[in-house]
Amino acid sequence: MVFKIIFVVLCVMNFSKSAIPDSDKSVTRLIEDYGYLVESHNIVTKDGYILEIHRIPGIRGENIKNKKNVVLLMHGLLGSSADWVLTGPNRSLAFLLAENGYDVWLGNNRGNTFGKNHKSYLSTSFGFWDFSWHELGIYDLPATIDYILKTTKIRNLNYVCFSQGCTQFLVMGSLMPEYNKKIRFTAALAPASALKNIKGVMTLASPFISFSKILVENLGYFELIPSSSLLRIFTNYVCRENSGLQNFCYLLIFNIVGNGLEEIDRVQFPDVFSYFPAGCSWKQVIHYISDTKEYFGQYNYGLMKNLRLYNSTIPPEYPLKNVNVPIAIFHGPNDYLVPPQDVAILEKKLPNVVGRFFVTERKLNHLDFMFGRNIRHLVYNRVVQIINLFKID
Repeated sequence: MVFKIIFVVLCVMNFSKSAIPDSDKSVTRLIEDYGYLVESHNIVTKDGYILEIHRIPGIRGENIKNKKNVVLLMHGLLGSSADWVLTGPNRSLAFLLAENGYDVWLGNNRGNTFGKNHKSYLSTSFGFWDFSWHELGIYDLPATIDYILKTTKIRNLNYVCFSQGCTQFLVMGSLMPEYNKKIRFTAALAPASALKNIKGVMTLASPFISFSKILVENLGYFELIPSSSLLRIFTNYVCRENSGLQNFCYLLIFNIVGNGLEEIDRVQFPDVFSYFPAGCSWKQVIHYISDTKEYFGQYNYGLMKNLRLYNSTIPPEYPLKNVNVPIAIFHGPNDYLVPPQDVAILEKKLPNVVGRFFVTERKLNHLDFMFGRNIRHLVYNRVVQIINLFKID
């Protein structure tokens, strides 16, 4: 029953108007209003997608203390660059890094609010949405890194990723190992790879998602849950503090990301939905839920197409042994999407894990790593301490 309710809500949100009244200017204005410098940059990927990314080059009135120390933050599935700043100066990792003298860049992937343009396709066409997180790893992330390194005139940067942002990093590092030299250190927050042990409603949704692959392969892929006015109206009414339906709102969320009343900010959390979710392709969800149960591999198109594309009946596994970047992993006990068992599997396959931090002070769920009330104390301060070890003096 819970899944049916969630599915109806998602369908209504998905087919609502996808233009977001809070435009990119709202994000930049948000950063400016908090007292930080901000820039917008456009990147074109090799396959034609145009991505807008954001930069926080310092605190207003101050220059960057050391321009050689650059950090790129990459959002998760359905997220955007806004996720790193919307919680404000007292909680945001982006602002914490800026306060510590870092040149902070906030990435965006194709298909989200800031990645809806293409040199040839309109975002209303099926061709635009024919991508999974594999393409984010081999196109979007390399293009973003190359642009930042060229702009800042440095050889490598630090990387902080959340969930899917870590997935695309693993894809890139596996298949394009030359990019491992361009990253000094990676902090992985709830990194998603093979989802063997997911819990909650997504396990119930798995058969439907697998079946949908047959349909979309023939009919075309589509956008999932773009930011919309209808979504904000719904969440403002249902999720606001003192709403009689607020607990229903949390029930929907917790059935997907994991239980976690401890870290919910009941006052601020409805404001998150001004920017999140920010849209993605349904193909990204299929790739996670339908294709990564057994191992962390490329998209499964079926027997005949796999033979054409991969010269194999099954998709090739990503060679994680190639990802030799020093990496620290942070994860929590109540994460339904990236449970501890899957993190342990990932750790064993990576050759250079410098630390795995299982945060037990609070029962963190998946979204707590972005929006939790105490996440700066629980995780972000330690992230900055470790990144400082990789600073260029």
